[in-house]
Amino acid sequence: MKRYLSGDLERVGQKVRQRLESSRLARGLLKVIGVLAVTMVLADGLLTPAQSVLGAVQGIEPLGITKLSFAFSPIVIIWLGFNAAFGIYNLTKYDAGVFQAFNPGLAFEFLIRNKTDGWRMLGGTLLAFTGVEALFADLGAFSRSAIQISWLCYTFPCLLLAYIGQAAYISVHPEAYSNPFFNAAPPGTIYPALVIAILAAIVAS
Repeated sequence: MKRYLSGDLERVGQKVRQRLESSRLARGLLKVIGVLAVTMVLADGLLTPAQSVLGAVQGIEPLGITKLSFAFSPIVIIWLGFNAAFGIYNLTKYDAGVFQAFNPGLAFEFLIRNKTDGWRMLGGTLLAFTGVEALFADLGAFSRSAIQISWLCYTFPCLLLAYIGQAAYISVHPEAYSNPFFNAAPPGTIYPALVIAILAAIVAS
């Protein structure tokens, strides 16, 4: 949000700004309103999806978790396998130097070099948190050990390979950043990937 100079505002706006900035009560009230606004956004963005997933799980529990897992698990396993395979393909064909991203020293160097813009770019990492509420919802249906094993031994490695592979592809084709998954798909795999992506989206919903 751009902050205008007082001289650029109309006379009414100048008076309102002067009153707000000179009043301790007004400044405190604005801070409270800002905090409340942020908490409402967080509640809507984090708690609402979690409650939706919990409600869905509670609604399908009478059908039997075993039956649902037997039907949904192959789709998710294949989907993650596609991600891992695409990642390995792109790493071997394009730039394997993206592994340098795991070096924390380069991360600090990036922030120092780009300063404010570098910190703003970190906002993109917020996407890494999406879907976390589903893990908490799954705790009501699966054991902690089952979630830990499936995440550490299969899900996390597959996703890591997928994102690293996409980074390798984008390093050679920067224009592909808008849709990295399908743009980085190996030749001849677009339609199978599209079908399994739709099925995985249905399971995720």
